[in-house]
Amino acid sequence: MSLTEGSLPSWLLRLAASSAPWPEPVCSAETLAVAERLLGVRPVGWAVEVAQGMAAHIVSHVPEHGAPGAAVPFQRAVEATVLTALTGLLTEPEPTAALVPPEAVASNAELARRNVPLDRVLRGVRLGHAYLHGRLMEALGKEPEEIRAQETHRVSELLFVYADVQASRLAEEYVAERDRWRRGRDAARRRIVDELLAGRLVGGAVAARTLGYELARHHVALIVTSGSPDTASEELRLLAAELCRAAGAEQLLTVVAGSAELWGWMCWPAEPPRGALARLPRLVPERRPLRAALGPVGYGSEGFRRSHRGAREAERMARLGRTGWLCDYADVSTAALLTADVEHARWFAARVLGALGGDDPRVRELRETLRVYLAEGRSPQGAAERLFVARNTVTYRVRRAVELLGRPLDADALELRLALEIARLLGPF
Repeated sequence: MSLTEGSLPSWLLRLAASSAPWPEPVCSAETLAVAERLLGVRPVGWAVEVAQGMAAHIVSHVPEHGAPGAAVPFQRAVEATVLTALTGLLTEPEPTAALVPPEAVASNAELARRNVPLDRVLRGVRLGHAYLHGRLMEALGKEPEEIRAQETHRVSELLFVYADVQASRLAEEYVAERDRWRRGRDAARRRIVDELLAGRLVGGAVAARTLGYELARHHVALIVTSGSPDTASEELRLLAAELCRAAGAEQLLTVVAGSAELWGWMCWPAEPPRGALARLPRLVPERRPLRAALGPVGYGSEGFRRSHRGAREAERMARLGRTGWLCDYADVSTAALLTADVEHARWFAARVLGALGGDDPRVRELRETLRVYLAEGRSPQGAAERLFVARNTVTYRVRRAVELLGRPLDADALELRLALEIARLLGPF
């Protein structure tokens, strides 16, 4: 476009800062050089001055933009955006994503890495657009009526288009950067977690910096899984976070372990209060098809590792279908030990129980009655109360169970009790 003193956009070339010297530019040398070549020194001074006010305006409404570590990149982004908008109003380039200055993309990436919500990022774009529009309207108000009448609509329309292009580009870049950063962060966290679980020495400071989680605490590991492979990892994280809040833990660490599986650890400065974990099934509603398994309480790096091993055992017991949606290792530790080698456990129980290990419903009833009877210290009355049957019924069933065993109860009482527990967990043989 050839500009003459009478051409409409030439008013842009008359823009100047309110006072000299104007603030020192902070955008890249490339952006500044293009702006000075097209606009001249005085309009660039106006843009730098306006950018300072615009940045302050945005930060007053969206403070995340001015947080430590983000303020300088943000100021560069605002300044580059104002200069690009002015050169765009002058030359009217095609409104494509390439129009968004690199400084804005870089600042946007920093906000994504700091996990500033996207709606807050885009609110900054809208606030900046409105602020710049207002300052341009002020400048136009000093021009002759002919220029004001024709330029007001053009400036408003073009600024809207440029703001829309910028918002779209930044939204796309934000999502891409957040995903890249999360993958990189999650990979680094997983490496540290794998080192800890392997029992290798990891410095507390390194772990705290990478994981954002203190190791010198009392830990309870958790494993959240889903019966559906289509479950998003965010759903697993939400359940882990709800369990952490309900347990009153200080911190939560989570890492994605695979398809529909999440590992987590929650911690306390001191041992968690008694009952903090036992009451979780009452405080946190079931969310099918999700399941959760909890490990035992452990302290420090070794407790971090051992609690995870316990949670894995609890998760295995849950997969056997003998627990509810939330399985606490404390409730299944003996059963987990008995069934660590499932095939061996089945052989053992089959050998000890003989005919009492059958799949007939009546045999299952006899087997369960004998298990409870032994657990109650061979008290027919205690077993009857737990089973909600008459005492004579217990006596009769125990006698029939002993007949199927083919030997007296005193012969191998410990082996018999273990075999009955295995049968309860793994079913008939």
